[in-house]
Amino acid sequence: MHKFFYLLFSVLLLTACDQPINVLDVNDMAAVLADIHIAEAAMNNQISYANSDVKRAYYEGIFEKHGTSHSTFTKSVDWYSRNPKYFEEVYTKTLEIITEKQEKVNNYAYHPELNPAFLNLIDSLDLWVRSPKIVVKSPVADSLYFELNDAQFFCAGDKYVWRFLQHVEGFDTLPQSKLKIVIEYPHQICDSVVYALPDKQTHLRYTVRLKARDSIAPQRIFGWFYTASLDSVRRVSVDSISLVRFYNKETHPLDSAVLHKLKALRKVHSRLSETTDTTVVTTSSDEQKLHKAVSIKRADGIRLRSTKSKRQQ
Repeated sequence: MHKFFYLLFSVLLLTACDQPINVLDVNDMAAVLADIHIAEAAMNNQISYANSDVKRAYYEGIFEKHGTSHSTFTKSVDWYSRNPKYFEEVYTKTLEIITEKQEKVNNYAYHPELNPAFLNLIDSLDLWVRSPKIVVKSPVADSLYFELNDAQFFCAGDKYVWRFLQHVEGFDTLPQSKLKIVIEYPHQICDSVVYALPDKQTHLRYTVRLKARDSIAPQRIFGWFYTASLDSVRRVSVDSISLVRFYNKETHPLDSAVLHKLKALRKVHSRLSETTDTTVVTTSSDEQKLHKAVSIKRADGIRLRSTKSKRQQ
């Protein structure tokens, strides 16, 4: 931690001026620096993250989260470097943010299901309603996209763990391949996790964790197992899929209607998976309504869109 800030302090000049408009204020600068420091620590602890593309994705994600850009951050670093009085204030606030987040980690704020004190209060429910195994050949069909948009399945403060085993067959490389999961709240507020996948043919197991905000309930969860240029891809196989919701069964007891709806949705998708593209499935009006809770989109209409995570007010 101290090495990180020492590098910035080493370029301080004894000058001072009014803060320009295109420079982050003290609070925003401290918030960005705290997240950068945490990201750097995470990457240094994971050998697989020692990749320039992954680091770039981390930084871009941080800038997107805070509603800024790399150029604005660079200008801000330059200005604070020439104004040590203000940078000292940034340094103090950054340490406060990191210390506060460390306390939350120690108190299991991000992983309440691991807290021994609340072990009996945390329960889980697998929300995955489609087949646990997907095999698609190039061009990739709609199966690599999923969406669950029934707000009855979600509560504020929940944690979602998305697990699957993926195998991609292609040529030498898989350019710009990514997976993504997004929690969407009302008013187009989103939180997301994006993973840059290895650029070689690979067979890997993924575990993606994303926690909902404590003050607002999600209204939709969606994502992609794999997105990239499909020219070099022959087949994508995804197995052992689950999307587990961890929730506090004391504050948010599970309604039996949720279990009935999940069962009905799995039945609908089971019938759909047993049919070919040319077969028409006849469903009841109730099943058709349930089917709307899970939307399927074709891959040729899917693009990794930029989702901006707005900070909690």
